[in-house]
Amino acid sequence: MSKPKKYFASLEPKECVQACLSKIEHWAQSLETNGYYQKMRDSWAYYHGAHFASINSSHKVMFSGDQGELANLAVNHFRNIGENMLVMTTSNRPTLEARSVNTDYKSLVQTNLANGLLDYYMREKRLERHLKTAVQHAIVLGSGYVRMGWNATTGELFDYTQEGAPIYQGDVEFSNPSPFDVIFDPTKESSKAEYLLVRNWKNRYDLAAKFPEYESEILGAKTKAEIQGLGLNSMGYDDTDDIGVWELYHERSESVPEGRYVLFVDENSVLIDSPLPYRSIPIFRVSPSLILGTPFGYSNLFDIIPIQEAINSLYSTVLTNQQANGVQNLFVPAGANIQTANLAGGLNIIEGTAKPEPLNLTQTPAEIFNFLTTLEKVAETISGVNSVARGNPDSPSLRSGNALALVQSMALQFMSGLQQQYVELCEDVGTGLINLLKDFAAVPRIAAIVGKNNRTYMKEFKGDDLQDVNRVIVDLGNPLARTTAGRVQMAEQLLQMGAIKTPEHYIQVMNTGKLEVMTESTTSQLLLTKGENESMMGGESVPVIVTDNHKLHIEEHSAILADPTIRRDPELTAMVLEHVNQHIEALRNTDPSLLTMLGQQPLQPMGAPLPGAPGEAPPQEGDISAPKQSETSDVMGQPVNNTGQNIPSIPDVDPNLLPNPGLQAQNEASLNARYNANAGQ
Repeated sequence: MSKPKKYFASLEPKECVQACLSKIEHWAQSLETNGYYQKMRDSWAYYHGAHFASINSSHKVMFSGDQGELANLAVNHFRNIGENMLVMTTSNRPTLEARSVNTDYKSLVQTNLANGLLDYYMREKRLERHLKTAVQHAIVLGSGYVRMGWNATTGELFDYTQEGAPIYQGDVEFSNPSPFDVIFDPTKESSKAEYLLVRNWKNRYDLAAKFPEYESEILGAKTKAEIQGLGLNSMGYDDTDDIGVWELYHERSESVPEGRYVLFVDENSVLIDSPLPYRSIPIFRVSPSLILGTPFGYSNLFDIIPIQEAINSLYSTVLTNQQANGVQNLFVPAGANIQTANLAGGLNIIEGTAKPEPLNLTQTPAEIFNFLTTLEKVAETISGVNSVARGNPDSPSLRSGNALALVQSMALQFMSGLQQQYVELCEDVGTGLINLLKDFAAVPRIAAIVGKNNRTYMKEFKGDDLQDVNRVIVDLGNPLARTTAGRVQMAEQLLQMGAIKTPEHYIQVMNTGKLEVMTESTTSQLLLTKGENESMMGGESVPVIVTDNHKLHIEEHSAILADPTIRRDPELTAMVLEHVNQHIEALRNTDPSLLTMLGQQPLQPMGAPLPGAPGEAPPQEGDISAPKQSETSDVMGQPVNNTGQNIPSIPDVDPNLLPNPGLQAQNEASLNARYNANAGQ
């Protein structure tokens, strides 16, 4: 077989699509041959109760055999175990937190905006639902996907182009492609794909209106009901206008430097052909694990398929026996000449040469029930979902709270691998979402963003407002905070530690389980200090107000002077020291009651106005504010006041470090005069 001279993704549009269709056909044939598709179909059918028939006819007792003598009963442990795996993996709500390249004021503001947007999309756009659906697909089918794309024709109308075409705000759209509809290179040994072929189902009339030049080809394409072969059960509907539309995503590489994106129905209708418009393929995958040496996903539910079949068979055996022989039968020997006579009151007289004996044909061997119990436990062991997690502890020793908690923790530990995959999926999707907004949100948009204190407000943003955000990390929510008892315990502990200072904070922790209410004030002050530091370093003075957290501001502003380069700049140094001095004066002169309410320690005010100070009259005799000094000295010859305390000496101060050297010189002369006067008394 001769090798092609060019890579398929670098061919002309029609030849490229022909190569894609060939890959799709080869993919289907190979997965049918190796049985992987049948494994996914069986898992999907059992998960939805289709054990003996299609999903349309399931969820009832079925009958089979030549005369319908066999009763088929399905007891669906398979779905119950799968649902428990899903809940144990996704019950802790993920908290998406943006991270920026730098820690300057602008980056921190953009990070806060990004956090609000992530919460907005998780809450308003139901992104969390798509994440959970992907995990559900992974548990049942081995792999799950989240697809993101930018739709430039959605959202509110923003403006018109010069040609009169409408410009919309656009927005991110999410979907969950089925693993049956995602094609990749099956020869790779990892899940990292160079290209993906993804099938979406679109209304052919909408598609024809969007691409009128291909109207005849689009309207003539086969609908979803007409396509035979692969895919999930269509529930028997054959009246649909949806047709399969394929997308080729190819990463940037040496052979395809700009990447490639192709949207097509068939080789004669290539709707879009362009370089890859995204930073990377916007399709994110989650799998419980991989079949070693292949890129195919593997789920523990695959191992339970034969166990579920055996459970169904044994339950069907029991039901068939009970249903066929539940009506009482009698054994009478031949020639017994049995006769009956009716008496008054409904009594019967039975005469004959032999006694009729009842036949107990309904008794089922105990081995069947024992084996059923064993199979159910084996299914739990393989899946990692034990009886405690399913709410039915089967051992008398599992009655205490500690024992139940230990067994439950073992189940959670078993699920930690899938949970880690879920966390990575959330991080990848969150980072991809921010990148989409950075690249495509060109016009101002409005989003309802939830602040840390649960207040909803409106924020206008563009992609440029997120340029410093480079990644998203995920913290799983605390499961303790999801229960009422856990919230009460958290609130009580915080109250004892003094972290909760108001009834409003206590109520909010009780209602939400969130602790941000205790840190929001400090976070806001830190953000303010960073902005002020940047302003001062740019030569701009900033004001001080009485409600500032003065101690925090002094500490953060002092960090500027830790740079030796800045210390050599006398103007900047004087500006910083002046600003710090204003915070000190605020601590001295602000109403102590206000500072106390703000949780700050007021400083003692300085002594009474000094004699000779500019603009002030000297103290008059009898003025209680005038200091009265003793004419005595201590043993060292130092002057002391009337309380016996030394009069402190005035240290030398470098006037270059003070905000106003001229004024400081006047103050220093006045202080020296005061000191000499006291010493000479």
